Amino acid sequence: MIRHINTFIFIFLMVIPNLFAQDDIYDCENSKQFANYLFNTNQFNLAQHEFERLDFFCDLNDNTRLLLLKTYRKNQHFNQANQFFQTGNLKAMSDRFKMEYIRLMMSQQLYGEVKKAIDEGLNFPEKFEHHLGIALLQKEWEQAYFISTQQNTHNGIKAKGLVSIASESYNSKRKKPWLAALMSVVIPGSGKAYSSYWGDGFVSLLFTASTGFFAYRAFNKYGTNNAYSWIAGGLAVSYYSANIYGGAKAAQRYNENLNHRYIHETEDILFSDY
Repeated sequence: MIRHINTFIFIFLMVIPNLFAQDDIYDCENSKQFANYLFNTNQFNLAQHEFERLDFFCDLNDNTRLLLLKTYRKNQHFNQANQFFQTGNLKAMSDRFKMEYIRLMMSQQLYGEVKKAIDEGLNFPEKFEHHLGIALLQKEWEQAYFISTQQNTHNGIKAKGLVSIASESYNSKRKKPWLAALMSVVIPGSGKAYSSYWGDGFVSLLFTASTGFFAYRAFNKYGTNNAYSWIAGGLAVSYYSANIYGGAKAAQRYNENLNHRYIHETEDILFSDY
């Protein structure tokens, strides 16, 4: 509501002076000011229509053209922006347009295109940050750590944050599913406890031990010719097997959660000013 009121006030301030001055409120300069206002107040959908009208009736300078491309990206109208870069010479463009191209590709999760541009020698602002960020987003922890060590000085906030994530993700001790399964064979529930799921490990130990005890009692009391003995034995084997499988899955889940944490932290830093 407040945004619409502000928009109305802006239009009012533009219209009234021009009515007295008998100027055309729809001329290119006034329209550009209005489009810039819409963009700066995050009204990207309205800004896109205004910039497109400008593009049709007026000659856009680089600043206005760049804002149009940004509105396409922010509105997720990627095809229009893609067409602009596909028909132009990217390497001959200014750093601002190169950076917008990188942000456009990253917003579409076309990390391979950004990596290709980097490999082909495209220079753009935050090249180091995006090279490192892509490796982290693709879970290439060793490669990310290697990239982070290639530049001695990391002055930017983004660079420092991503270097820190690369170091932590590379040095983190991930759980081994095979070891968790082996531990579960020896001591039920220990594989889950090893993966930091202590509560699940205790429950697994309790159920496996309980069903094993009842199976032992059943065979000891009724022998092998009683159905109850085999039912109890079947339950014991089921819980024991599930305990082994669950131990391995717990280790995998621990690693996945750890990886997702690093990915989310990377996204928060890399996309912070998109």
